[in-house]
Amino acid sequence: VSTQSTGTNGVSTMATESKPGIGIMSTSTIVLKVLPSLRESFTIVGVASRDKARAQSFCDENQSGEGMLHDEMLARADIVAVYLPLPTGYRNEWIRKAIEAGKHVYAEKPMGGVPEEVRALTEMCAEKRLQWMDGTMWFHSHRTKEIETRVLAGQIGAVRHMSSSFTFHAPDDEWLNGGNGRTDKSREPMGCLGDQGWYPLGVILWGFGWEMPERLMATHTRLNKVDTIVACSGVLWFSGGRSAFFDCGVTCAHRSQFEMVGETGVIKVDDLVGGQGRSGNFDAYMAPFVGSGQFVQGDVMGKDEVVEVPPCDHVESLAAELAGCITQIAAGNEPNPDWPRRSNAIHAVMCAVFESCEAGGTVVEL
Repeated sequence: VSTQSTGTNGVSTMATESKPGIGIMSTSTIVLKVLPSLRESFTIVGVASRDKARAQSFCDENQSGEGMLHDEMLARADIVAVYLPLPTGYRNEWIRKAIEAGKHVYAEKPMGGVPEEVRALTEMCAEKRLQWMDGTMWFHSHRTKEIETRVLAGQIGAVRHMSSSFTFHAPDDEWLNGGNGRTDKSREPMGCLGDQGWYPLGVILWGFGWEMPERLMATHTRLNKVDTIVACSGVLWFSGGRSAFFDCGVTCAHRSQFEMVGETGVIKVDDLVGGQGRSGNFDAYMAPFVGSGQFVQGDVMGKDEVVEVPPCDHVESLAAELAGCITQIAAGNEPNPDWPRRSNAIHAVMCAVFESCEAGGTVVEL
């Protein structure tokens, strides 16, 4: 049993004895990975599409409530949050409409538009006491939280250097040259820098406690036949002589890893995004997956220890955290400001890297 009302700020609210209602704003492929975890923490009210019949067909096939148009979804009082896995090029328009309709926002990454545009959206959320969270799933794993605890406790000393990569090899030439969303800048404006670079840039900022770099440079950029970035690498300089390297793209073998180098120790992860270890299991990116059960911690002399942590499904942990934030807001608390802060930081750095790519590798000051 649940009750629902609309607060004085226009935000839809539901009684805490039921799961909050969520609407999914697309029938894109990633929804199939996210949907089971959303069900654990939310009531799936429906799925929206530009084609209502298509939305209903998706709902029928996946037991996902009612098919509807986007505007119909935002008008529903029983939907308090929306998941927006829409193409980057026009996602911000619907994020803005969702916020204006009083919905909590779960937006897929990467962000779109200039940094000021995303900052304005997150500020709108805060002003209306709405939670913002992006789709960076690895943030929410038990492993991530354990590493955070160890780093904050000084177990590897002050972090001096980060390196991170997310690459895999395009399956064929057509895919590489615009046949996939991430290799077609009309759908993903920053190409593989946007789709894949979000992860290594995010883990670098996370490793440095969300401090922004002083300057950065794209050291290599490769474009495909439709003028879209398909590979990119770069360097970031931080205060006090600290630094980071990253690379991303679809022209090399699969790597999803980072190394955090402290003054007295190191931490290494070789399956950041999917949590599947070095198993070669690409289904971890496409479907629900329980993993991220270990990492390596080394001491000042280079002796490594494999640290075991409880494995989890990243998306399930994200959905539970989002639902918890929404419940806390309904109880009178403020939205958690950490999640929009992270989105803004990564997007600002990624935009600066893109600026460097576009200028042939010039140094960009932040």
